[in-house]
Amino acid sequence: MRLVILSETNTVGKDNIFYDNLDLSSCNLPENLWALQWYDNNTGHIEYDSPMIQNDEITELPSWATACVSVWQVAEDARIAEEEKEAAAAEESGD
Repeated sequence: MRLVILSETNTVGKDNIFYDNLDLSSCNLPENLWALQWYDNNTGHIEYDSPMIQNDEITELPSWATACVSVWQVAEDARIAEEEKEAAAAEESGD
């Protein structure tokens, strides 16, 4: 899984599907977080909003990142449901 979390825009991207302006208030993001980058090889890093703080290399996702993935999943499920609804409506109308 490829994961990107951008705190400034409340953006979460999983496997190149991105949602902006998500409500991440329940995820307990670190106060000084800039971004999290997670790669398919189960490594990644956390970037901070200050040049005085070094990036943290990580080998497992923090619990707040897993919470962000859950919020992303709700948005993804809603998108899929909407697409299925539109497809069903188009089929009914003969489009």
